[in-house]
Amino acid sequence: MNFIKLVIKRPTAVAMAALAILFTGLASLGHLPLELTPNVSFPKLSVVTRWPDTSPETMEAFVTSPIEAVANTVTNVRSVNSISEEGQSAVDIEFNRGTHMDFAAMELSEKLSLVRENFPYGVLPPQIQKYVPKEFQTGRFLSYHLTGNVPLAKIRQYALSHIRTSLLSIEGVADVQVFGGQDPELQIEIDPQKLRTFGLSVQQITSVLHDLNVRLASGKIIRETRQYDLIAQNPPANIQQIRNRILTSRRGSLIRVGDVAAVHFGTRLPRSLTRINGNPAVVISIEKEIGTNTIKVADRVFNRLAQLKKNFPPGLRLIKERDQSQKIRKALSRLSSRAIFSIAVIFLILLLFLRNLISPIVILSSIFFSVLLTINLFYFAHVGLNLLTLAGLALGFGMLVDNSIVVFDNIHRCYGHGLTPLEAALKGTGDVALPIVASTLTTVAAFIPFLYLTGELRIYYLPFALAVGLSLLSSLLVAFTLIPSLTVQILKHKAHGPSQILKSTVNLQETSMGYVRFLAFFLRHKGFTIFVTLLLFAGSYYLFDRYVTKGRIWSWGEDTYLLVTIRMPTGSEIARTDSLAVFFESKLVGHPNIDKTYTDVYPEYARIEIQFAPAVRYTAFPLILRDRLINIATQIGGANVGVFGFGQGFTRGGVTAPSFSIEVLGYNFNEVRHIAEKLGKKLKRNPRIRNVNTNASFWWSGSNLFETVLHIDLEKLDRFHLTVEQVLQDIRSYLQENLSWQRIRLQGREIDIRLKMRHSREFSMADLKRLILTDSQKEQVRLSQVAFIGQRQVMARIVRKNQQYQRLVSFEFRGPWQMGDKYLDEIIKSFSLLPGYKMTRAKFFFLQETEKRQIYWVMAFSLLLVYMVTAGLFESLVYPFVVILTVPMALIGVFLIFYLTGANFDRSAYIGVILLAGIVVNNAIVLVDHINSLRRKGLVLPDAIIQGARDRVRPILMTSLTTILGLFPLVLFGEAQKGIWYALSLSTIGGLVSSTLLVLIVIPVVYVIFSKSYIEE
Repeated sequence: MNFIKLVIKRPTAVAMAALAILFTGLASLGHLPLELTPNVSFPKLSVVTRWPDTSPETMEAFVTSPIEAVANTVTNVRSVNSISEEGQSAVDIEFNRGTHMDFAAMELSEKLSLVRENFPYGVLPPQIQKYVPKEFQTGRFLSYHLTGNVPLAKIRQYALSHIRTSLLSIEGVADVQVFGGQDPELQIEIDPQKLRTFGLSVQQITSVLHDLNVRLASGKIIRETRQYDLIAQNPPANIQQIRNRILTSRRGSLIRVGDVAAVHFGTRLPRSLTRINGNPAVVISIEKEIGTNTIKVADRVFNRLAQLKKNFPPGLRLIKERDQSQKIRKALSRLSSRAIFSIAVIFLILLLFLRNLISPIVILSSIFFSVLLTINLFYFAHVGLNLLTLAGLALGFGMLVDNSIVVFDNIHRCYGHGLTPLEAALKGTGDVALPIVASTLTTVAAFIPFLYLTGELRIYYLPFALAVGLSLLSSLLVAFTLIPSLTVQILKHKAHGPSQILKSTVNLQETSMGYVRFLAFFLRHKGFTIFVTLLLFAGSYYLFDRYVTKGRIWSWGEDTYLLVTIRMPTGSEIARTDSLAVFFESKLVGHPNIDKTYTDVYPEYARIEIQFAPAVRYTAFPLILRDRLINIATQIGGANVGVFGFGQGFTRGGVTAPSFSIEVLGYNFNEVRHIAEKLGKKLKRNPRIRNVNTNASFWWSGSNLFETVLHIDLEKLDRFHLTVEQVLQDIRSYLQENLSWQRIRLQGREIDIRLKMRHSREFSMADLKRLILTDSQKEQVRLSQVAFIGQRQVMARIVRKNQQYQRLVSFEFRGPWQMGDKYLDEIIKSFSLLPGYKMTRAKFFFLQETEKRQIYWVMAFSLLLVYMVTAGLFESLVYPFVVILTVPMALIGVFLIFYLTGANFDRSAYIGVILLAGIVVNNAIVLVDHINSLRRKGLVLPDAIIQGARDRVRPILMTSLTTILGLFPLVLFGEAQKGIWYALSLSTIGGLVSSTLLVLIVIPVVYVIFSKSYIEE
């Protein structure tokens, strides 16, 4: 009370404080980093290692297992999971919360460097990557396609030499990478027949090439009292000198490199292909430094590229592909639109209730100063502006005026009772101070459990909770300082008596009296009121449980383009995948209604993005083209072709998700396979079950994969004077794509050497069997004479969780889903497994059980904190239960709004329910506290309830309407349904609507039932 009195008597000091908040807030706004997503470091690293043309089992044994063993020795490691596929190993390492990830990555890198020394030949260096949750995988900061009617190798060279070097000098740019295109290389193709004729080996050619690349310090030379280093080097001047290098001599004749091999320039085989409108393109990816302003850095890049484009060669074009700054600009634009809309709606609501222009402006000023104060707090707390914190501020717009409305309304109510402006401000603010503080603390308390979240949930919602919590605390300070001070100044300039504001109150008396008569009916029929409320809750929950989708997250984005995806079987070559992509491109490129086609091709996957000309984007043409592409896709076999956009997606030939899946875990690979096969046999005996797969997966990585196995007969090997190493070395010479990983300086530039056998890519099984081996006595032996060559099916993917092998067994159940779910539990319980092995339900859903448990725990903790705050306010253990009952009343609206809109109830909706727990109790707190205050003044219970409800109906309606309509832009405007806050806003709106209506009716009834004084009276 003394603080409020001091504030009211020092209007100049309050004005200066407001100006200080204004200037410092604007200054802080200019210094806060503006990013698309929070700059957070998730405690997880991934180690990706490639070993081309290696089976999953070999990859797991020689690469994945050693990396896992090392990863488990790193400090603070929590879990290690891995996936071994053909040619690639991926090890995910999760750390304990609070681990410094830069130090962890450094320690992991040091330990991996020791393991690399023992890797087999051909294993590429492991790459350590930081983990980013799927929802935050926004792609590159900026990326461009460089394309034109010139050779792809020249496009890549221009990007590296002219564009990349220039962009790296820009302030705020961290890295620039160039993808796609083909690097030049020196190709040396050996003729195996000539090699055998001259009795030479690949090692001899490799040795000669190595001598061309020697650069050694050979000593020092003293000249005139000074020492000079002597460097020996012998780079060839041209390609002819390489052809003329001598390998050996036979009968007086020199045998040169050119006699047994073709030496020429070529281009490296691509790992990926990119085309725009059918023309080859190179991708330029730009990354910004962490903590820099996205928009400012993007503008610097745009200006530099505009200068570079002036000097581009003819025919070369730079096309922007991705732009994170554009997303932020759109987000800021949408936020501005929503803010203007929300403020306009709030102003109209306040104008409707208060019937004058000045009062709404005073109350709206609380939003402005609360946001500026929050930005100041962001600056000192080192919290940046991103989509999460901005959404938190936008979500809280309607709530920021709640405290100011209650204070302003109560001051005018006291002023209308004959008090002076100063007395009215002091009494009006003091009377509601405690319930306002309590109601604000209940909302803030609902977010405190967010501090204890772990994993991705902490990343998603802690910045949001911080934004809402700090803004509400700021609004509390503004409501107790700026609002009373401004209200006193306004009232001083009005004549004392029934002012315009009081007249507006009189004009609303008829509405209040109608509400009182309505409330009196329900107070007389308490049992009926409780029964109807319970019926509403049960009915709405039934509709929600039966018809609302829960947990679905996958979405193909906006319907502004078509997307064709091609997924090939494991082991496919890029040329085969590209042929299908080219086939689809031939149907698209050049069409007048198609603006652009973006094509990305990889060995086993391709995607074609089709963008339409603005004139036809919203016509029937995209739908017609979509149907044509689907018809084409239905005629293609051996590939999974999908068409997405402008309606429900279509796929053909892919592996669809099974009805049920069981996960088998254990430490022995063969035993896990045995358990899975045993389970599969048991499942097949059930007539309701079909399509049992004991090696299940949802993608082509789960399709059949075969590897060629060489069984060497050691006895025959000894008979022909051969060793295993000799056999493998000869085979490697014919099959490997590159027999010499060397670089050479030629004609003033560094270039890779590719040494290979001619037609090595066309080497078949029959060629392998006919392969000629040369023993130590120069006698020739066919490989089929000393070895058996066959094929076997292997797992396309080997998954390990914490060094336990994982295998999935999937099946379809013909019958009701509930029956299949029950059967799944029964069959898991029927298996008795050895220690170290277990069988559980497979989890493939977005909201995992661990996340659900965390959310339920947070909800329970939030309700407990709300109860504790209200118990402290009322000095009672009974009345807080009356307040808490507003939460199930809010759930009625949540259930119904999701049922009526058909929206997906995802984890954002769960967070919306937690937010509701802190918001909906505010109206009940204000109502119950006022009823208690009237009873302490001597009013009997029925009169106190009627009078209290009538006094608080206007502020309750105003605060609820401003909050509800303040949230509407998050649901209605533009791309709302694609945002992660759509479900959160929807649940909050539904809960507030139902709780507001029921609080004014049910809470007085429940108050009567819970009141001990009612029994006495």
